[in-house]
Amino acid sequence: MCRAFYNTQIPLGLPVGRQGRQTFQVNMDKFEEIGRRIDAEMERLRRFVDEEIAPETERRTATFLRDVSGKLDEFAAKLEARMARRTPPPQNPQ
Repeated sequence: MCRAFYNTQIPLGLPVGRQGRQTFQVNMDKFEEIGRRIDAEMERLRRFVDEEIAPETERRTATFLRDVSGKLDEFAAKLEARMARRTPPPQNPQ
């Protein structure tokens, strides 16, 4: 059978009274420190992506697009040549 849970703003397992509040405050300070460290690491990750990964990715993407563009140009020329072989030239009525 489940025990009912009510939010009393006091974490479970902490002693009630002055000592409990001090322990809770220490835990909150640690939680806030963890949040600050996460924020700092996220900023460091963003800078790494912007400065290290993005430029190389952009360079490689530009090279890829140029290669694909050249292949598409070749393919279009082959299609035009194949269409020209299939279609007889128009007769010149005179």
